[in-house]
Amino acid sequence: MERIASWLGSRGAPWLVVIVGLALAAPALTADFTADDHLHRVLSRSDPGIDGLHARPLDLFVFANGDAADTTRLRDAGAYPWWVDPSLRLSFLRPISSATHAVDHALWPDSSTAQLAHNLAWLALSLVVTWLFYRRFIPPRWIAVLALALYAFDDARGPVVGWIANRNALVALVLAVPALLLHDRWRRDGWAPGRWLAPLVFAVSLGAGESSIAIVAYLVAHALWLDRGTWKDRLLALAPYVLIIIVWRVIYAHLGYGVVGSGIYVDPGADPAAFLAAAGTRIPALLTGQLSLPWSDIASLYPVLGISCVMLLVALATIAIVGLACARLLRRDPVSRFFATGMLLAAVPIASTFPADRLLGFVGLGAMGLIAQLIAAALRHRNQLGDGRLRRTGGVLVAITMVLVHLVLSPPMLVLRSRGMIAVGQVIDRADAGIPSDPGVADKTVIIVTTPSDALAGYVPIMRASRNQPRPAHLLWLATGNVPLTLERVDATSVRMTAPDGLLHYEIDQMMRSPRAHPFAVGDQVALPTVTLIVEAITADGRPSRVLARFAVALEDASLLWRRWEGTTYVPYRPLTIGASEAFAPIDLLKLLAN
Repeated sequence: MERIASWLGSRGAPWLVVIVGLALAAPALTADFTADDHLHRVLSRSDPGIDGLHARPLDLFVFANGDAADTTRLRDAGAYPWWVDPSLRLSFLRPISSATHAVDHALWPDSSTAQLAHNLAWLALSLVVTWLFYRRFIPPRWIAVLALALYAFDDARGPVVGWIANRNALVALVLAVPALLLHDRWRRDGWAPGRWLAPLVFAVSLGAGESSIAIVAYLVAHALWLDRGTWKDRLLALAPYVLIIIVWRVIYAHLGYGVVGSGIYVDPGADPAAFLAAAGTRIPALLTGQLSLPWSDIASLYPVLGISCVMLLVALATIAIVGLACARLLRRDPVSRFFATGMLLAAVPIASTFPADRLLGFVGLGAMGLIAQLIAAALRHRNQLGDGRLRRTGGVLVAITMVLVHLVLSPPMLVLRSRGMIAVGQVIDRADAGIPSDPGVADKTVIIVTTPSDALAGYVPIMRASRNQPRPAHLLWLATGNVPLTLERVDATSVRMTAPDGLLHYEIDQMMRSPRAHPFAVGDQVALPTVTLIVEAITADGRPSRVLARFAVALEDASLLWRRWEGTTYVPYRPLTIGASEAFAPIDLLKLLAN
């Protein structure tokens, strides 16, 4: 144990850890443009090439701008589903992160490798500031290096660095952590410039992304457990950050940024009730994904698989076990309390969207600091784990589990997960391959009966514009295939969809519309260029359960290309004869992901 501590405490150990962490994440360089990367590419052009999209090279994170006219155009093109909320807004103010992408698009617009190398450079910077963070708050150098290794080798770093469009998470962390370090120098060392520099740096970090707000979790934890001033002084020290957030939020809303109409993205300020309801399951999934297994990314599938309650219990049990193992540390050590509190509070803002490990950068700071303290206690000071053989043995077993998960399993998983977007890209590309791509498709309307998700249809026009490939004039998917659906041919130009459980049944289907915020009503009509959809029946919570689709031409008309999902892609579909019906079973998402 002494030799381990001696090596970890050596001068070169942290930089070796950083180098190894970068090496483990370097396979990300083999990935290609995927999903939102294609949207960023078209938004960076003087002409995006899709009606409803506007060139915004320094404002790339506007996925829906809240303008009903633009929403209608994008719906007609097939980027949005027919049920999209006309007032949908998914708009995020990230000018600094957008600027980093503008550099990419100016210097190497067609090189995903160069852009991923840019991501890797930000990962390197994030690991450096993470080292400064641990070195500042963990006096024993070897424990600080251990915490850095736990963080750097964590497989959650993979999805961040491996997706070009997610660079903002790295940029936000690099810019926000110094605000905390400067604040600590002011409060504990009496370094006066920190009083002004820390809030200034925090204000700048908000330009990288909303996730920068998570550093406030550690500022609050600092005030609770590390600050030596009076309670009044501690609160006053936090006041500038609160003021900055208020001013930022006012400007944010005034400029038209924010979230409206989505059932997945929830704005805590605009809809606190919906946020609290979602956070109750999302936060445990995020914390479990950081502390142990399973990955938080799959939490969105739990309702579809019918295991939400089971997995929530698993998550709560995991958190409780780690908490019990660290109980004495938390009682006696203010630094451990600082890490634990920061970890818990940092999970709150990222619960505004669906759980994903790529969002865990700030949560991981506290989690890995706490786990390092636990492992160090198990190695050298087992009395810190509790009194009695049972308590100490339990603490040691949890520490061993943490070593196995984070230092044995995580490094090879980091290699694999850094290339995770390759798998995502393959799924989307296979779906795209099922849509005709010959020049003649440019004047056709593609009708998809069911799709596994909005993403596997809505990205088609975006990807093809990015790649300068022919795309359909219009693209429409009748339903996402996560619930049983019956399709009935009514007459020459009409089909009726019946879903007893209702469309938009699961949260994963509600990216573009929240039934809670904007429910449907019987008689609602959605008019697209080639079809009008009429809602004939709804569920008790306002979701369509029976919809009539009335086309402008016969269903067999040559201008309509019909497709359905089969296996891993779309295949041709022949419209039913008049009076006939066909039942579609829910699409097996696990099988799709396995493929």
